[in-house]
Amino acid sequence: MKNKKLIIFLSIFVFLAVIVILSSTVFSLKSVEVKFLADTSKLTGRETEILQSVDFKYKESIFFSNKKAYIQNLEKQNPYLRVVNIETKFPNKLVVNCVEREECYVIKLSSNKYAVTDEYLKVLNILNVYQNSITNPIEIKNSGLATQEVEIGDFFKINDDYLTQIFKSFREWNLDYSALKEKITSIELDYEKQNTLLVNMRSGVQIEIENSKVQLSDKLNLAFSFYDTKKDKNNNDVDYTQSGIIFITETADKIYGLYRPME
Repeated sequence: MKNKKLIIFLSIFVFLAVIVILSSTVFSLKSVEVKFLADTSKLTGRETEILQSVDFKYKESIFFSNKKAYIQNLEKQNPYLRVVNIETKFPNKLVVNCVEREECYVIKLSSNKYAVTDEYLKVLNILNVYQNSITNPIEIKNSGLATQEVEIGDFFKINDDYLTQIFKSFREWNLDYSALKEKITSIELDYEKQNTLLVNMRSGVQIEIENSKVQLSDKLNLAFSFYDTKKDKNNNDVDYTQSGIIFITETADKIYGLYRPME
C-alpha cells in the first residue's frame, strides 16, 4: 500500500515538474531565423520581410509552437518560399529551413492572364503578358486548368501528379533548370488524342509520347536518350536535335522509339 501511494505521489510530482518546465520562461520563444538551404534570387535579402509576414507567438513555450500553422502561413504569404521544416533550437529559438520555389510552368488562364507555377503547381505569380523565351517558364498547352479561379499563393487542384511527374522526368534528364528552359519551349497535353504528350523543343524537334499516363518517366527518358544520341547503331554520326519527330510508343511488353525527320 505504501509503495502504491509512493508511486502515485511520484507520478503527480513528475507531472507537475513537467508542466513547470514546459511553462518556464527559459523555453519561451525569443527568436526566429530564416535559413536558406540553397541559393536564391527572388528571395535574396528578404529574410526580415518573411519573418514579419507571420505572427510568431513570441513568449509562448516552444513546446507548444504550432509549426504546421507557421509553415502554412509562411508559404501563403510568401509564394516563392517552400519551407522544408521548422527546427527547434533549445532553449528558445526556431529556425525556418527553406528553399526558393522555381518558376517551372506557365498556364494561360485567359487572353491577358497567365499563371506562373512551380513544379507542384503552386501559383507564384500572375502575369498580364507572357513571352516565350529561354529565361521564362515552360508553357503548358491544353492543361485543363484554365477554368480554375486561382490567386497568387494558391495551388491548382489536380486529380493526379501527372504534371509533377513530367517535370521530375525533365530534371532526371538535366538537373540544371536554366538549361531545361533553354531546350524546351512548351508541352501540350492530350495532343491530337487523349493521353498523348507533345514536348516542343527549341531546336525544332517534337517529342510525341503515346499513352503518356503509363510509364511516363521511362518513356521520357527514352525520348531524351534519342535526343542526346550522337551515333546511330552503325556508329554513323547523327543529330536528332535537328527538326524532326521523336515518337515513343509501346507494345504489350516493350517501349520503343522512332525518329522521323521532317519531310
